[in-house]
Amino acid sequence: MVGDSIDDMTAGHTAGAATVLLLNDRNTHLKDHEHTDLSIERLDDLINILENGFVGHRGGDKAPTEGREEAA
Repeated sequence: MVGDSIDDMTAGHTAGAATVLLLNDRNTHLKDHEHTDLSIERLDDLINILENGFVGHRGGDKAPTEGREEAA
């Protein structure tokens, strides 16, 4: 789920999706919110992230996604 508000991050989190915050001048405080997995400044920043297998954070932990395996 990509969005720019707490409602977007919460909706994605509640649905079990990885959440990506598209940063702007009014939402930088959400960067470290528990429902935000990743934040980007430009939408096209997602290209390399998705090509490298971004899976988000599961179970509420905020560990980096590198080396994480998909849940079976």
